[in-house]
Amino acid sequence: MISRDKRHFNSVHSPVDEHADASQALRERLKEITCLYEIRRGMGPELSVENVCRQIFEHLIHAMQFPEIATAMIELDGRRFISQNHDEGATHELQSTINVNAHPCGQLRVFYPEDKPFLVPEEQRLIDAIATDLGRWFERKQIDEALRERLKEITCLYEIRHGMGVELSVDNVCQQIFEHLIPAMQFPEIATAMIELDGKRFTSKNHGQGLTHELKSTISANNHSCGQLRVFYPEDKPFLVPEEQRLIDAVATDLGRWFERKHLEQTLVSIAEEHQRSIGQDLHDNLGQQIAAIGYQAKALQKKISSLGSTDAATVAASIATQAQIAVMQCKQLAQGLLPFELETHGLVAALRAFASRIAITYKITCDFICKNEVLIKDKDLALNIYRIAQEATNNAIRHGSAQHVTISLDSEEEMLSLSIRDDGGGFAGFNTKEGATPGMGIKIMQYRARQLGAILEFVSHPEGGVEVRLEMRMM
Repeated sequence: MISRDKRHFNSVHSPVDEHADASQALRERLKEITCLYEIRRGMGPELSVENVCRQIFEHLIHAMQFPEIATAMIELDGRRFISQNHDEGATHELQSTINVNAHPCGQLRVFYPEDKPFLVPEEQRLIDAIATDLGRWFERKQIDEALRERLKEITCLYEIRHGMGVELSVDNVCQQIFEHLIPAMQFPEIATAMIELDGKRFTSKNHGQGLTHELKSTISANNHSCGQLRVFYPEDKPFLVPEEQRLIDAVATDLGRWFERKHLEQTLVSIAEEHQRSIGQDLHDNLGQQIAAIGYQAKALQKKISSLGSTDAATVAASIATQAQIAVMQCKQLAQGLLPFELETHGLVAALRAFASRIAITYKITCDFICKNEVLIKDKDLALNIYRIAQEATNNAIRHGSAQHVTISLDSEEEMLSLSIRDDGGGFAGFNTKEGATPGMGIKIMQYRARQLGAILEFVSHPEGGVEVRLEMRMM
């Protein structure tokens, strides 16, 4: 009877126990799924490794069988992260390897006290899944960081190369390099840089002396070393080698090429200037003097022929003397254009005013000079380059654009110097102001001169006709 009742009792409660076990298994499975969902949902590539590990601890420990006593540790890429209340001497654990790009990169470990059993294989499966997710996330993060670094590198080189196309002085180019290179470094807030070029030294802001932890690259021009580019970090910060070295090498190469081009432009302008001076000197000292002598001799011949009573021959001699006198005046005008004496003796404003008057007389056109504010330029090379640009632009307007009215304007306001040469002609032959095609050597030399000054030179076509050559630069 008792045996029958016991069998009856077991037959009644066995389904209940099975139901409880199934419910418990479902709850554990739900905890596992919820844990994985929350962890995967929060693994954004913008998060730091530390933040992701903290998030894993937050959800993983709650999903364990004994969350109130469980602790965890993640070792990843040489760094260690632990959950709260972790005992460093704990040895009762489950662990899973974290693989990145098919290579072990760390491990995920979960600990219980010695007297608490793990729920194997369920908890091992959960830990393995999270370790796999963390490895994949770290792979994506490395790719994203590499892409960001590459984008920073490309952006840095683009901005530097773009600036070198319009720059300017060595100092401006170096400062522009600092402006774009330092933000492209791994630690821009503490990085500094130095450029040594052609015997001069340029440093970025906040650069301290005595720094030795550096990457550097040689600057070469015309196959000869002419300086170096150096980037510094404090001793405790590692460089991102070879990525940062590659960027520094590229910038140094670009700077060397720019310096080569600048040197060639300076040489070309110097040769052109020397050529003009030589021709002007020959006109003034040789050809002009010879023509003047011819004029004096013609005048003397006229008097002698008149005394002999040959009127027709005397008239021819007088004509020769008059034309010789005109030729001498033209030689002087040409020499004055090639050798601007007013520039050396009276300054730029007086030289441009005299130049405008000379153009009006020589070509029988209207040429005005306007200077609203007093402009005083003590630098002779600066004044000469501005004068030559005005001279070349005016001559182009007359010879190639057939201009009948030219206005030369010089102005200085708020440390900005502006020069404008505007005409009513048909434009420069072979020059397209929109596309910037500059086949003429004269226009190229104007551009070279502007770059030496650190100035912006523009050629503007106006709808009503004519071209304006506009130069703007900051006064030092």
